[in-house]
Amino acid sequence: MVFSGSFLSAELKRHVSVSLILPHDTVEPPSAGFPVLYLLHGKTDDNNSWLYRSNIERYATERGLCVIMPDVELSFYTDMQNGSRYFSFVLSELPEMVRSVLHVSLRREDTYIAGISMGGYGALKCAFTKPEQYGGCIALSPVTDIAAAMVRDCDNGEKSLWKGICGETLRIGKDIDLFRILEDGSGLYNVFPKMYIACGKRDFLFNENIRLKEALDANHIDFTFEQAAADHEWGFWDVAIQRGLDIVMKK
Repeated sequence: MVFSGSFLSAELKRHVSVSLILPHDTVEPPSAGFPVLYLLHGKTDDNNSWLYRSNIERYATERGLCVIMPDVELSFYTDMQNGSRYFSFVLSELPEMVRSVLHVSLRREDTYIAGISMGGYGALKCAFTKPEQYGGCIALSPVTDIAAAMVRDCDNGEKSLWKGICGETLRIGKDIDLFRILEDGSGLYNVFPKMYIACGKRDFLFNENIRLKEALDANHIDFTFEQAAADHEWGFWDVAIQRGLDIVMKK
């Protein structure tokens, strides 16, 4: 069953749109509650894009999975310097709200996060920052080099977006640099979610995904990385999300 609505966020100080996929009433919930996936959208998308452009409803139904899809606008899943605290919203407030109103499992091993492109960056950032919260992380064609993303967007006339994220100086802080977050936390990780990363070889983000693969290897983190003859496209992501769910949900 699919629902769309909004709730008043304390972090964002406004109503925020969230779409949900819930198991049918005829499905008996596990004693611990349904497993839950936080599914993040890309830069040009919103909370409904996964519903319209993929078969995620069917994949979730087949797996008895609750799916939570928030709208974070053009925030890059950051606590913006001149804007709202979207990272804190996705990392902390949203899971707390979901657990308070839905019959979802509170167990780490039943909690997953995934996303495409900008949402892939958000998923990785959440997993690197709070690995004890997630049993699995799926990043499909993720933005991994946030500085390169800023340069691309500024060259395309989107400097105001990045002034909102980083401030007037356009300085990339270590709190939004994935590689710094990974490096700073790697020696402290007692647990780490199962990782699945996939990127098309024709994708403009492919080289920085290879760099992420090398960084994960260097930090001795177990993960699955797959590539295909694909571009930055929904056809590839629709196939890859199934593969990712099969890997991270395997008990």
